Amino acid sequence: MVRRVLRPRADPGRRLGVTLLAIAFVLSLFAGRLIQLQGFDSRTYLQLAQDQRLQGENIPAVRGTITAANGQPLALTVQTYLVYADPLMMSAAQMPQIAADLAGPLGMTGADILSLLQNPTSTQYVVLKKGVTQQAADEIKALTLPGVTGTSGGTSTTSGMTAGTALPGIAMQASYARDYPDGEATSNLLGFTDTTTTGNLTGEAGLEYADNALLAGKPGSEQFQAGTLGEQIPLASTTNTPAVNGSGLRLTIIPAVQWEAQQACQQEVTKSQADNCTAVVMQPKTGKILAMAQWPAYDPASTNPEATSDLAVQDVFEPGSTAKVITAAAAMETGGQTITSTYTVPDVINEAGFIFHDAENHPVERWTIAGILAHSSNDGMVQVVRHVAPQTQYGYLNAFGLGSLTGVNLPGESAGLLHPTSQWWGDERYTLSFGQGVDVTALQMASVYATIANGGVRVQPTLVQGTTSSAGTYTPAPASPSRRVIRAGTAKSLIGALQQVPGVDYAGGAPWGVIPGYAVAAKTGTSQEWDAAKKCLCQYGSSWIGMAPGDNPGLVVAVNVQNPKKNGYFGAVVAGPVFYQVMKFALQTMKIPPDGAEPADVPLTGP
Repeated sequence: MVRRVLRPRADPGRRLGVTLLAIAFVLSLFAGRLIQLQGFDSRTYLQLAQDQRLQGENIPAVRGTITAANGQPLALTVQTYLVYADPLMMSAAQMPQIAADLAGPLGMTGADILSLLQNPTSTQYVVLKKGVTQQAADEIKALTLPGVTGTSGGTSTTSGMTAGTALPGIAMQASYARDYPDGEATSNLLGFTDTTTTGNLTGEAGLEYADNALLAGKPGSEQFQAGTLGEQIPLASTTNTPAVNGSGLRLTIIPAVQWEAQQACQQEVTKSQADNCTAVVMQPKTGKILAMAQWPAYDPASTNPEATSDLAVQDVFEPGSTAKVITAAAAMETGGQTITSTYTVPDVINEAGFIFHDAENHPVERWTIAGILAHSSNDGMVQVVRHVAPQTQYGYLNAFGLGSLTGVNLPGESAGLLHPTSQWWGDERYTLSFGQGVDVTALQMASVYATIANGGVRVQPTLVQGTTSSAGTYTPAPASPSRRVIRAGTAKSLIGALQQVPGVDYAGGAPWGVIPGYAVAAKTGTSQEWDAAKKCLCQYGSSWIGMAPGDNPGLVVAVNVQNPKKNGYFGAVVAGPVFYQVMKFALQTMKIPPDGAEPADVPLTGP
């Protein structure tokens, strides 16, 4: 018989103690975690909660307007919209009707819109169209879907940049775009803008780029509390940093003159099959650029900097005979010469072992410096420059602005190329006397003649007339800096000599400097240019630069045509018609009346 040994029962009090201890341990863990969450980590989790609830939106600044001298807008900001969809907020049955309703305002087919809705770029977002006009946006806002009321396709913020519509899942994001009313006529000056990832416009070329800091303003921001579906919570607090709109820029450009100059260039490029044409119109006394046109131009809607150009400040060429006035000025001021100093000028001349010839055959002539300018004689100029030391010659070329930026503050401007005397070689001193061996821009040459027209005082070219703050306060630009380059008497003598040119050209069958009622002072130029493809000086640059009226010129017009391939290449033939059309129109537009002045009585020949 087996006897069972009964073990003593466990102490109930002990079991209860162990249980309570375990419970206390677990509770201490919860308490510790609670202290950690509410004490030590409370700020972190509060921030996470706020970040989840708070939504932010950038508020782009309205870019300042660029206007012409008369206040006409040349570049202005317009509001456009990005229309997008959240396909999850509409049923499959609703999609075809929504697509059909949007087709008209968006200018798309219903099938294309339906395909986007059914094949979104993400699970909750698909862009239907960018750059939608205000009119189209208003049409979309007016659309409704039968049986659906009070729906919204997205967040609606107090800034108004993002808004839902009455169509389920359809919303619009407002943005800004740049509009250029004059199109290609001013594209070379204005440039264009692009849109940043935050919706702000930024300048990428031309004045839009050069004055971006002024025009852009300062973007703002908005923070609001949103619900789980992203909708703004009504009456919840918001934090706004308002945008500061950009300032406006008023230019010196006269739109009518700019347009006429571009048309004249386009006609000549078409007629002569040239590579390009530029026309610059300046006021000598103020330095104001009234027009700086070119052909070919480019579409201001372009966003490719490589497709843009401002030929008058970026492209360089050899000025040819239009630079002879600088040699003449240096000889009269430092070499003891006058405008009537006379030279024996053959058809071909040997100077210091180098052979030079004039563009056209002629017998031996006795020409004054005025006659050498009027007949555009290279052989005459290589004799005139004998009276000018090389360093002095360089100094006058530089003083007239060659080899330096003009100060007009346009991006990509070239200073041209003017070698110091230490780098001159061979016949360069003599070729420089008639404008070969130096590279210039069209604006530089316009400034050279504006300096002569202004009595020898160079006024820095400018495109800016003033600025207008975002509050509407207009501030005129300070007067352009000026400096004397040649004496007033020298300038007067040169103007008198240049007034003979239209008559000489008229006798040669080129009447482009004869404008009834005005005495026009002008100079033609034809330069040989380097052809990189053929590796020879077998292209031509054709120029005509002139001033009017009379002895007190109010306008300078500088025209350059590069590489004409048809109907001749001389400046008098190719650039002359553009000069005539632009100068005549500009005189009328600027209301400069005929003064009836006769060309100065300056002898072209001597004993």
